[in-house]
Amino acid sequence: MGTSTDTRNFGMRRFTNLVREGRLRAPASGTALVLGTGVELDASDPTRIRQITLAGDNDLGGGGLDGRLVGIVWYEHDSQTYNRPEWGAAAGQLPQDLNYAPNGRMVQVLHGAGAKVWFRNTEADTSEPGLNFPDPASSQGRAEVVMVKDLGADGAGDVKADDLLAWDATNGYWAETAVAAEAVLRVTFADNDLGVCDAEFLV
Repeated sequence: MGTSTDTRNFGMRRFTNLVREGRLRAPASGTALVLGTGVELDASDPTRIRQITLAGDNDLGGGGLDGRLVGIVWYEHDSQTYNRPEWGAAAGQLPQDLNYAPNGRMVQVLHGAGAKVWFRNTEADTSEPGLNFPDPASSQGRAEVVMVKDLGADGAGDVKADDLLAWDATNGYWAETAVAAEAVLRVTFADNDLGVCDAEFLV
């Protein structure tokens, strides 16, 4: 079963120094943010968050080391969300599949140097052993989720310990960077066979 600290693609590994910024809202419209997305305060509305944008001449978003508030979006779905017909009536659906922050809702921004998270890339309609999921083409099928570029089956599949990660808002995933000013996370462990990595906050 799911917990209040994980989904199928993102979760907490170590809570030391973790900060949960509250009193912030998800974007009012557009595609809902996947939990684990790199976010910052929205300059046009400081009560809301948005995906981390480019900072200065950087190729990827980041900038946590220059003093901006950046982190990872988190939202705790309640039992009413899970029991809605499109979730509760779907064979094999679990709380872990609720991997987004609904538009307009109050969310948390996680950060804190030393706190550790994990990411998992999943291919389309990935099943857990013994569970029966619908055809990927159906409305209940699972789409591919890429949290970290080049992790596991995605791209080069060569993510490794000590890689620095920054947010790529164009593609909606974490990506390796050689520019320290872009980095928000540092990889501490990677298993490219399983498509899983651990990373600790730098900010």
